[in-house]
Amino acid sequence: MAFAPRRLDDMGRARLAERVDTPPEILFFLANDPATNVRAAIAANAATPALADQVLARDIEPGVRRVLARKLAALSPMLDPEASDRNRRVHWETLLLLVRDDAVPVRAAVAELVAEQPDVPRALVLRLAHDIAMTVAEPVIRGSPLLEETDLLALIADPPAPETLAAVARRPNLSEAPSDAIAARADGPAVAALLANATARLREATLLAIAERCADQKAWQAALVRRPALSPAVLMSLQGLLAEEALRVLLARPYFRARAPSPIDEEDHAAPSGPGGLDEGSFVAAARSGALNECGRILGALCGLPAGAVIRALERREAPVLVALCWKAGLSPSTAVFAQMRLTRSQPNELLILPGGIWAMQPAAMQALVGNLLSAG
Repeated sequence: MAFAPRRLDDMGRARLAERVDTPPEILFFLANDPATNVRAAIAANAATPALADQVLARDIEPGVRRVLARKLAALSPMLDPEASDRNRRVHWETLLLLVRDDAVPVRAAVAELVAEQPDVPRALVLRLAHDIAMTVAEPVIRGSPLLEETDLLALIADPPAPETLAAVARRPNLSEAPSDAIAARADGPAVAALLANATARLREATLLAIAERCADQKAWQAALVRRPALSPAVLMSLQGLLAEEALRVLLARPYFRARAPSPIDEEDHAAPSGPGGLDEGSFVAAARSGALNECGRILGALCGLPAGAVIRALERREAPVLVALCWKAGLSPSTAVFAQMRLTRSQPNELLILPGGIWAMQPAAMQALVGNLLSAG
């Protein structure tokens, strides 16, 4: 068959541009065709020479560049920045032009196809994840298996756009380090998204720190009270900090339904949570309000120590002594975490309870700290 594109009308040239058996030199010629539909057909054609694709990457029409972006993104698993094959190297360079394109839909076309692929060049994924447009970056940030924890931490430390933090927060199965970093930024939408992400792994200390700051953050409250598997310490810390609607959701959880009636529905809000007000719930309530004397009274009674000696120890705000007293009193590790953060103002990296509820100090060391109080008392 003879190919004479100059003798054809627009429709005829478009059909010629679609054919995989059209000679490469004709395809290259048609890459500069005045008709947009012809150039789009060249952009979609798998047989188009790599140099013609490079010409089309600078086409005046974003629609043509978007068609080319989808074709090259589909080829990206076969592209290698260090490839010795000239065509592959040119295709890679052309794809990089497209991920830097001024038109967001062009960049988004690449992101859509590579977001969840495990075998595309990592440099491509990193470039897309750092895009300032969320229609480009978010599918990659949330879905790419090639992003490592260090990549996510870099995005959190220096987000290309304000919305980047929330995109990271929505990533499925987010690990503890990025979750901690997002919580530390205290960005309203990002923390709300993190709390709403049921698969994000959040340490109890991080949840307690968020709970401390949620009094004026209704979006945080709404997500936090619906989060599964909250520890008793976190649950108890939220009481008194929540708006009425969030508090009703909180008190509907099984942990509270099995205990005292809702303080919203009952007149006696100050009723002790156990006989004589000497149980774990009473201690958490006292710690939440920062009442050192009451905390000392409860710990002293539970440990068999003089209340005065315990209160003086708490006034020194020494975390090891406080945690040892919680251990001696038979309180849960989660309550010890809450008490250490509330009463000694410890930071999450200073906590003496390890992940999994493991006491960092040995029993003999904690017993010695408690015994020193008895001898001092």
